[in-house]
Amino acid sequence: MKIDIAKVLVDNLTKEETIRRLDEYIQTGKPHYVVTTYSEFVVFANRDQRYLEVLNKADLSIPDGIGVVWAGNFLSGKKLIPEKVSGSRLIWDVTRLAADKNYSIALVGGENSVAAQAANKLRAAYPNLKVNLSLSDNTFDEQLVRQIANSNSDILCIAYAPPKQEIWIAKNLSKLNVKVAIGLGGTFDYLAGKRKYAPDWMVGLGLEWLFRLITQPWRIKRMWNAIVVFSFIILKYKFHGKS
Repeated sequence: MKIDIAKVLVDNLTKEETIRRLDEYIQTGKPHYVVTTYSEFVVFANRDQRYLEVLNKADLSIPDGIGVVWAGNFLSGKKLIPEKVSGSRLIWDVTRLAADKNYSIALVGGENSVAAQAANKLRAAYPNLKVNLSLSDNTFDEQLVRQIANSNSDILCIAYAPPKQEIWIAKNLSKLNVKVAIGLGGTFDYLAGKRKYAPDWMVGLGLEWLFRLITQPWRIKRMWNAIVVFSFIILKYKFHGKS
């Protein structure tokens, strides 16, 4: 079921249901793209019609962030989104799926060889994991498209800044030769240890945003968009309709 969050459609799936859906996509043999929608996406989409269309045409839109969960339930007046499905943590479940089902993955994006470092971390947890490609410090151009396609990977994880990563995936999906492409932002940095995961107790209280602000103060502008501007958009949508 798709939930309308200020024009952005988000699926109300649990993490377990999300993994099952990804498995189904891979088994079809056809290309699918997945977006990990958090509050900043909604802000971008309300400013850019093209980005809104990219998000809403995704095969799966994951509720990545407590703000998105709150907004979906607030706007509907019901608890329609059961839980947050964080992309930075979902990578472990995606990797386990790949290892269990013998699916191959490609990790593309980030700086300073962070994709290779992330691949090593994932292989340490799942020794039989097939990582067909791990590339960082690359230009998102036609050469990269060919490299991904030639890797013959089942799952592509792109670590590129939104909104560019979703637009790039949607534009190039048919040429990437993958079954699932998913944008994961800064996830590789967490795997490589360049950024720290928020403590479980802060995640449980919905304070992951505060941990990020404390540990990454340079993100203040993005946090302003993700919290203040996002909240304003949701309140306006709730009380002034969908026009």
